[in-house]
Amino acid sequence: MKILALRLANLASLPGPLELDFTVPPLDAAGLFAITGPTGAGKSTLLDALCLALYGNTPRLRQAPGRDAPLPDVEGETVSTADPRTLLRRGTASGHAEVDFLGRDGRRYRARWAVRRARDKASGRLQTAEQSLRDLDDDRLLTAQKREFDRLLPERLGLTFDQFTRAVLLAQSEFAAFLKADDNERSDLLERLTGTAEYSRISEAAYRRAITAKRHVEALQTKLADDLPAKPEARAELERNADAAERGLADLQQQAKRLETHQQWHVADDRLRQAYAEGLRQQRDAEAHWHTLAGARADRECRRLLAPQRHRLLRQGALPNEIATLEGAHRQTLQALERARAAQHAAEQARDKATQQMDAAIQARQQAEPTLRQAREHAQALVTLDKQLADLESQHRDYTQQAERLAEQRRQAETRQLEHKRQRDEWQATLRQLMDRHERLDAARQAVQQAHDLAARRNLALGELESRWQEARRAGQAQRQLGERLALDEKRQAELTTQGKAARERLDAQERHYRTLHDFIERSRAARSESVAQLRAALREDEPCPVCGGLDHPFRHRPPETPEAAQLAAQHAQEEQQLAEARQSWEQAQRERDDLEGEYRAVMATTARCRQELQQADSRLTQAQQALAEHPLHAELNAIDAAERDAWLTHQRRQSDAEREHGERTLSALTRAEAELAPLEEALRQGELGLAQLEARRSALDEALTKQAERLPPLRRQRDELKNRLQSLLGEHASADAWQQQLEARQESARRQRDEAIEGCHGAEREQARLTQQASHEAERIEQLIQEGATLERELSEWRQAQPLLDDATLERLLAQPEAEAAREERELAEADEARQRAAASLGERRQVLLEHRRGQALANDDSGEALLGEDVEAEIDSRREALVAERQALAPKLEQAQQTRDEAVHALRDDDRRRARQQEGQAELEAARVEQVRWGRISELIGSADGKTFRRIAQAYNLEQLLEHANLHLANLSRRYRLVRGGSELGLLVEDRDMGDERRSVHSLSGGETFLVSLALALGLASMASGELTIESLFIDEGFGSLDPQSLALAMEALDGLQALGRRVGVISHVQEMHERIPVQIQVEPLGNGTSRARLVSV
Repeated sequence: MKILALRLANLASLPGPLELDFTVPPLDAAGLFAITGPTGAGKSTLLDALCLALYGNTPRLRQAPGRDAPLPDVEGETVSTADPRTLLRRGTASGHAEVDFLGRDGRRYRARWAVRRARDKASGRLQTAEQSLRDLDDDRLLTAQKREFDRLLPERLGLTFDQFTRAVLLAQSEFAAFLKADDNERSDLLERLTGTAEYSRISEAAYRRAITAKRHVEALQTKLADDLPAKPEARAELERNADAAERGLADLQQQAKRLETHQQWHVADDRLRQAYAEGLRQQRDAEAHWHTLAGARADRECRRLLAPQRHRLLRQGALPNEIATLEGAHRQTLQALERARAAQHAAEQARDKATQQMDAAIQARQQAEPTLRQAREHAQALVTLDKQLADLESQHRDYTQQAERLAEQRRQAETRQLEHKRQRDEWQATLRQLMDRHERLDAARQAVQQAHDLAARRNLALGELESRWQEARRAGQAQRQLGERLALDEKRQAELTTQGKAARERLDAQERHYRTLHDFIERSRAARSESVAQLRAALREDEPCPVCGGLDHPFRHRPPETPEAAQLAAQHAQEEQQLAEARQSWEQAQRERDDLEGEYRAVMATTARCRQELQQADSRLTQAQQALAEHPLHAELNAIDAAERDAWLTHQRRQSDAEREHGERTLSALTRAEAELAPLEEALRQGELGLAQLEARRSALDEALTKQAERLPPLRRQRDELKNRLQSLLGEHASADAWQQQLEARQESARRQRDEAIEGCHGAEREQARLTQQASHEAERIEQLIQEGATLERELSEWRQAQPLLDDATLERLLAQPEAEAAREERELAEADEARQRAAASLGERRQVLLEHRRGQALANDDSGEALLGEDVEAEIDSRREALVAERQALAPKLEQAQQTRDEAVHALRDDDRRRARQQEGQAELEAARVEQVRWGRISELIGSADGKTFRRIAQAYNLEQLLEHANLHLANLSRRYRLVRGGSELGLLVEDRDMGDERRSVHSLSGGETFLVSLALALGLASMASGELTIESLFIDEGFGSLDPQSLALAMEALDGLQALGRRVGVISHVQEMHERIPVQIQVEPLGNGTSRARLVSV
């Protein structure tokens, strides 16, 4: 990954547009460059622009309060302090940040972030920020959607936002604080630097899972104790009762099955008797319908006799009409033949006339040919003259326009010369005024610079004093707040102890109440059973009863009324409601107890953290007060009343800022005046030269215009004479080509008319021949049809004499009958005959089946057919049916009572089976829950805690080891003397001095330069951890050099030189003047006043 270019406009104090291209000189060859400028000038804004273009956010904004701290915007709108759009410069309508980078795949990309206000006006509302990603190698837009941009950018760059801020933007000052911190502070810094907050959540989750697993085991044990099965003696008694009830029910079911068989015989007999009666009715209906079709049967016989001669009779009837039609067509053909002969004579006359007209057109064209040739020659000459005149006139207009433009350019040049002279005089006066009493510009600049530096040092001292004063106040305020919070936590802890005891007592009371009520209800239910009603409700239509096996369920929907049923149902529902309410009260008491217990643990952890933080606050207060007392300006501050110190500090800072800003404005004005004078002098010289060149060009144009004016009149006279001669030749014709086209069109029209006349003559001849042949064929066909009619008349008269049944009326009716109607009558006759035969066969079959069903039942003395169908047999069957109904009704109550007894015994046995199965399943579930409890208990013992501290410390120790491994690799390249190791405490750090026999000593013993090297190694180590296998060629180190002495600064510069020797381009952000002198390539950020700065690239 490598940053190739950075561009921005209208961000914070930098109006721009600004472009920093790292691929062109001098940045392309600079392995080390500095971003310089005074404090607050806007150096970090360049890094903000880098992060905005890539991720749409900045590290500084992520630490802002967010929604709780809104900022006022235009039109009464507010915007969050954490919103990146607040970086848009005030008073501007739009701004952007753009970065070109080399991705992990070796391709070049461009990421862009832009924001604007509504209507592109500074008074408009802020609009949603826009982000886009473009592939520069293919010049292809990859996306302009934010969600897709957030997905593609880390893939192409190879780093997420958190990884980028740790691997590319190195906050070296944080690692200096990391070195000197105690274990608690180092733990907080390590968590923030490495992003390991999730280990605290894992530790808390492991602790919660262990508590949940324990509660689950306790709940299962309680559930099993409340659902015990019957003892062995009671189980044996249940099995004996079930066997006796089953045997009694089987005997009664056998009787019911025998009666059911008799009932099924009677049902089948009724069904067969009804089928026999239906067969008799169908036979009578079929015979009656057959007799109604006697007329149709007679017509069928006549059609059979008529069929051989039917087509000849039809042909005889159609011949007269056909002959009459053909005779009419023959008369029309003869008339058309006369008309065709007249048309042929007219076509021959039109052919002769068209031939004469074509000969006349050819002769007229031949006579006009010489005149046409002469007219074309004159027209061509006229075109040549017109072209020459047009070219000269166009050139004349161009020369005239050029002369006008030269005159305007001269006027503008003279105006610019006057403006440049005025500006030069003004800047010379400004420069003399700024130099004041100094005769030389260098002396004036040096005096202003000294005053500016004095004000800047005073301002820094005041800022440090204010910072220490505020730190002391914050430390005191934090100490007081922590003391108050600790008192509240201790009070809450005592309250929770009291509430916890009361909750425990309520839980025990609710548990005892639930168990007492549950045992009482179970004993009550053992004395009664509703199993019969439950089994009855489970019956289904067309499915056998599980008790008796019958398919008829008379009491399924309307069970017999029992006085106790309603009372038992109401009592059962009331018992269930009482149990549910008692169980709910028990669970509610348990939840209250658990909530209080969890809150108590949390308050205990909070109290412990509060005591620890109070000790740290005491230490910070002492350190802050000591640092304030050591400041050089403390005596001045201490002389001011405590209530007025803030106002005094603000006044002193404003006064110092005003002096510093005055010096900056004066220096900027001197530099600008000096820079503006040289271009103005050069512009004046170039202006004089440009005026002379314009004068020379104007003289040349005047001479060319004079020559062109002399050539135009002769050419115009020659063109007019030629145009008159051409007009006399053409006469009324517009041109020679138009005259020739007219002659050719006349000749072509005459030719077409002659050809059309010849073709019309040939067509008339063909039509006359066709009509002659058609008239001959029609006469022959008429004669043939007359002879055919005579033959049919003779033959059909002989056939009619041989068929006396077919009189004229019958013959006429049958010939007129449609074939569909005849076919329908045939089908109706066939269907009626088939139905008559089918009804007779079906009646015989049904009679035989009924006789077979009644034989062997001892219904009559004679088992013949007639006796079994008599009235005596019917009366015997009805008598037997009534006796069967009475016997079944007497058996039904006994069967129901036996079934209820059997169901109660089986239900009690199955209820005990279910209890035993639930016990077995519950024991297995309990064993699995105990295994889970042991597993999570062991995990919680290793890493779990209510505040997440245990696993966090383990993970941070591991991350610290990883960090030290990577840091030592970089430290070996920067300084081979030292090596970082863990020691002294769980998160303690020691430095190993190889020049002193690997002696281990405190990191506090390092000098300023050595501390810088170790801090830089730690920063680079974290960058290696964050980037993984990705090669990062661009690094930015923010601050951290202001506290170094000259020797330590020299050592730090050597370290930076070594870092760039490893192939990385390093950008250092610092306001230390000594570093500016040591780094030749610089991006200087200069404040111009009014919240505006200018960034420029210099190579010193």
